[in-house]
Formats: sequence, C-alpha cells, structure tokens
Amino acid sequence: MRLILSVISALITFELVAGGIMLWMRRKETNDYSRYVLAIFCWFTSLNSFFFIIRHWVGNIVVNEGLLEPESTFASIIMQMTYFFYPLVFIRSISKPGRTLTILFAPLAAIAAVGMFAGIQYTALDTFADLLHNIWKPDVMFRLFAVTMMLVYSFALFLVPYDWQKSGADKKFILKYSLGFCSIGLLLFGLFITHARIFTILHQLSMLFFFFWLIWYELKERLPIPEYDRISGVKDEQYDVIDKLWVDVTHLLVEQQGWRNPELSLQSLSEELASNRTYLGEAFKKFAGCTFSEYVAKRRIEFIVSELKRNPKANLQALFSYAGFRQRSTAYRNFQKIMGVTLTEYLENLK
Repeated sequence: MRLILSVISALITFELVAGGIMLWMRRKETNDYSRYVLAIFCWFTSLNSFFFIIRHWVGNIVVNEGLLEPESTFASIIMQMTYFFYPLVFIRSISKPGRTLTILFAPLAAIAAVGMFAGIQYTALDTFADLLHNIWKPDVMFRLFAVTMMLVYSFALFLVPYDWQKSGADKKFILKYSLGFCSIGLLLFGLFITHARIFTILHQLSMLFFFFWLIWYELKERLPIPEYDRISGVKDEQYDVIDKLWVDVTHLLVEQQGWRNPELSLQSLSEELASNRTYLGEAFKKFAGCTFSEYVAKRRIEFIVSELKRNPKANLQALFSYAGFRQRSTAYRNFQKIMGVTLTEYLENLK
C-alpha cells in the first residue's frame, strides 16, 4: 500500500512540476492571470505531494497516524483554498485578483493561521471512536469546524455567477471543474475523519487525473477573452409575425452581438425572445436560408475570415474566443465545414 501511494504521489509531483513549467512559459498567451495562478497552484500542490512521499518513507512514519492531525488538516485547508483561485480568475475575469481573493479567503486563512500558530493543545485522535468520544472538546470542535468550512468552500464555485461576455470558459468546463473540485474536497473530508485507506487512494488518484485534465484544457482548449471594438448591425423593419421576430433576432444577435455567446442555443434564444423554436426555425429559413446553428457558425467564421484578411498574423485564439468559441477543436471544425478548407490551408493561401 505504501509503495502504491508513493508511486501515485510521485506521478502527481512530476505532473505538477512539468505542467507548472509549461504554463509559466506560456503565461503571456492569455490576457488574464489564469496561467500565472495555475502554474503557482501546480507548484504549491507538488510540494504537498512531495512531502507526502517523504512522510511515508523517512523515519518509517506510519501513513495517517491520527485523525484530524493539526499540521495536515490546516496545511490541506490552505492547499484547498488555491483550488478556488484559478477558476475564479477567468470565470469572472477579475481585474484585481489579489484584493478580491484576499477578501474572499480571509476567513479561511484566519482559521488555518489560528490552528497552526495559536499554540492550541490538541487532543490525539487515533480512531473514529476517539473522535466521537472527544467531539465536544473545543480543539476537536475547532478542527471539525475548519474542515467543514473547507467543504463549504469546495461547493461555493457553483454559486459564482456566469457571464459569457466576461468568462474565459464555457459552462461545461466550469461545471466539470466544480464537480472535480467538490469530489476532491469530499474525499479529503472523508480522509480527515476516518483515515481509511480507500479515501487516501481515491484522493490521490482524483488529484492525478484532475490536474492532468486541467493542464491539458488550459494549454490546448481554453480560449481567453480578448478586447475588441463593438460590431454594429442593421435592423430591418418587417411586418408579419415571422418578420417581426426576425427583427428581434437580428437586434439581439447583431446589434447586441448575441452570436458571440458560447452558450447560445435555439432554446435559449426562443426563451429570451418569448417565442418558440418552431417560429424561430421558420424565421432563420426565411431570412437566412439556413438553420439556426448554421447561421451562428457562419457569422462566427465570417468574422474570423474578415479579421484574417485584414491581418493574417492576428492572434487566432483571440479571434476564436471573441467569435464565441471556447474550444479550439470546435473552432477548427466549424472553419473547415464552412470554408471548405482547413484553417492552416486558408492561412497558407493568404501569404
């Protein structure tokens, strides 16, 4: 068991150190602090994994020798706080992350500081029965309160408002990250109060796969939000129901740049216009000669093409993101479908 845990921890340590280096080397590709935060986040967590290995081998120390050990408990709370930093930076595009995050995490940081440096005499808890027997002691209650607050913070990401115009990721990624974050928090909570080997293994494996996916997504898929001038559209006056609906559609999609919304769908558009999918579908066929999905994809690709004609050396990920794409693979696939050539071939022809 010790060997298995050490191998997993070694893989996590290598993954985080290497991933942090790659993120730091490419930190200036984005216009936010996300890669700075994630790189530091990776390195900080790699130290925790490294010390986990040392803890298992140096001095023949037994794995998880007690429940709610102060050192492990409060150090893990600080580490868990860092899980919140990265998504908060790009979900809300915080302009001054230092001040915002300081205010947000001051309570949890204060709890960790008191727990580690206030000189509290802690009761030893060797088993779950010891925990139940001493649960009303102030030091035990304080530690339980601390890990409970950590769990509350784990679920708090679900409460962060989503605004597609300010967010550098789509809802699916945010949901996956939040679920992964909560899963790690729950496993850590279970580990703290039971020290069952199954929680240790699952927690380590969840860390391994979570960070691999996270680093891959940041470097290969996520597109940051660029700064661009607004695009103006033209609203045509029409008369019948479908025609009037199309006026509202063009006002929303063109004048308000609704086509840039990565969460835009026929259902969400019909709800916003207080209409229904059938009428909207008819409006797109009548005035655009295509389906809703084709119309949105065409507008996004036309924008990218016009920008590339103006500046063939334009930042592709900035263009993709502004156009409403949040994943590179989707942007490339739509480009080839509409233009009939790959983006690489198109750029070659512009030279």
